[in-house]
Amino acid sequence: MASALIAALLLTSSSLAQASVPSPANISNCQFFTIPLKNISAPSFKLSFEIKTQFDVNDWTINEARRDSATTFNPIAGPSTTTGDFSISARFCTPVKQTNVSQTVLVMTHGLGADKTYWDPSLTLAGGAQYSLTQAALARGYSVFTYDRLGTGQSTKADPHNVVQFPIQVEILAALTRLLLAPNSTYTLKTPIKSTFHFGHSYGSFVAASLAAQYPELAGGISLSGYSGLFDFFNVFIAGWQSRIAAQLDPSRWGKLQSGYLTPVDIYADSYEDFKTPYFDHAVAEWVTTTKSPYAVGELATLGQTFYNFSSYTKPVQVYSGRFDMSGCGGQCVGFIDGAAAIWPSAKPLSISGDFLAGHSVNLHHNASAAFKAMLDFVDQNKVLL
Repeated sequence: MASALIAALLLTSSSLAQASVPSPANISNCQFFTIPLKNISAPSFKLSFEIKTQFDVNDWTINEARRDSATTFNPIAGPSTTTGDFSISARFCTPVKQTNVSQTVLVMTHGLGADKTYWDPSLTLAGGAQYSLTQAALARGYSVFTYDRLGTGQSTKADPHNVVQFPIQVEILAALTRLLLAPNSTYTLKTPIKSTFHFGHSYGSFVAASLAAQYPELAGGISLSGYSGLFDFFNVFIAGWQSRIAAQLDPSRWGKLQSGYLTPVDIYADSYEDFKTPYFDHAVAEWVTTTKSPYAVGELATLGQTFYNFSSYTKPVQVYSGRFDMSGCGGQCVGFIDGAAAIWPSAKPLSISGDFLAGHSVNLHHNASAAFKAMLDFVDQNKVLL
């Protein structure tokens, strides 16, 4: 069945790509793709609310953030199913000098409010390259695949209430991973991929984790940042973002988006979630706000609504978060993040760290290269052939 699905995906896929060109450091070839995914299906949910005006956003925020929300507010009205065709914007990079290591691809899934550039920021400030996990991975010899999740960046902007929900993001990641692993894949620059290691940040960590639980054959290991696996401080995060309807906040950038696409109100709301003083450069925070991508309200409303059996995953799992992560740990991860061990009882090995001097967006803080070393060392020591 898996081989038939791979063949079907390949037959229905074509790419609109830039020419493959060496990176500035001349260590890799990278190519952008628009990947058409056909007939992707997933469980979905009918929501109990709809965003039409900013007052609706305010009311939803209060309902989600109040201390008794677990018993007083249910965003779900009932079950449904979503099936659709989507275009996913992606980039594949591989070292110019190919080795056996290059046959392992690091598949990176970004979080809310971002797009694939989170993994390779286009920062012009001095030392900007230190914030790129992509470049650090390529220097180690790995291939790297990044993509804009459904509803973000240059990917399809589907219905933000009924389509862009959590389960469809997991199924899209599964479809993309199968394409990368397929023999003679269109999307790997002729590099034969023998194994995958999934990286996630924030919401993307939940997506990557759920992929590993649902389709363990597609994940040789996972590295999760901006993540504790727990929802104890979801209300603190959602209230602090002070979300606005993106099309109304900045019509010149987002005027064509439906009203269910939201974004934090300003740079300070962005930074509240992403950063911790004094461990970041304000110019990096400005870059985040300039390049951010609105999120679909359906994504947050459906997070945690589908059961995934994490306890059965037996491959390597790394949880690596900043000490001052607000949404993951309520602003202090030391000790608290150890609770993630209960989510992954069968992972071998399991590595949990919440000591790095950073807020939520580990990659964008000072000394990010030290975090990347820890992440990539974990891959070096634990990559598994599929």
